[in-house]
Amino acid sequence: MIKGVIENDSSEGIHIINKTVNLFTITNKEGVFFIEATIGDIVVISSVQYNLKVIVVNKDMYDNKEFNVTLKENLNELDEVIVGVQLSGNLNTDIKDIKTEELFSPEDVGIPVYDGVQMEEIVPMHKAIMFYGIGFRLDIEATYKNLSGYYKTLKTTRKLDKENNSLEAIQDFYGKQFLSTVYNLPEEKIYDFLLLCIQTSDIQYEFGKENHNVVLKIFSDKRKEFVVNKQ
Repeated sequence: MIKGVIENDSSEGIHIINKTVNLFTITNKEGVFFIEATIGDIVVISSVQYNLKVIVVNKDMYDNKEFNVTLKENLNELDEVIVGVQLSGNLNTDIKDIKTEELFSPEDVGIPVYDGVQMEEIVPMHKAIMFYGIGFRLDIEATYKNLSGYYKTLKTTRKLDKENNSLEAIQDFYGKQFLSTVYNLPEEKIYDFLLLCIQTSDIQYEFGKENHNVVLKIFSDKRKEFVVNKQ
């Protein structure tokens, strides 16, 4: 077990991955992490706010069981910066200083409000036609949608939407730079690669359960398969 310390001021929640043995951890509030590693292992440090860092564990790091790292900040230049009201830290004072001509909405104060379209219920055929003794009740609309293939198309669309949402979540968590560097993927092929992982493995489930070591194993296995498919 090797201890690492990220020396940057903002260093909590940075992804630390031992690519060689597919182990994953994150830094704590002090920027400290612990990970199993031996000489020659490749350790990747990935974060949204910092540039990707790749470290090869050497003898000194292994013998000392500790190493420090300073990351280079990932700066995105802005065309324009608008400075608003300066906050004092006193809530009552700051609220009085806020000038607005519009009423607050629930979203303005952090209250979640559902304003989307209610998801349509898919009624299976056995519920569209309900038998009661010698009679039955027929849901004409549901029966038509079953027979016409409407519900089948709707299920497929929802499945694709779910896959796409999962793909974006996985991509955002690990980052394009990490996926491209560690798995030698052109950025334009990352979407196809993640889609292959989603459609041919349990990566959605494992990612949802935060089983990152399993996710990284899936990445490694599917990377080989992806190369074969693309040749």
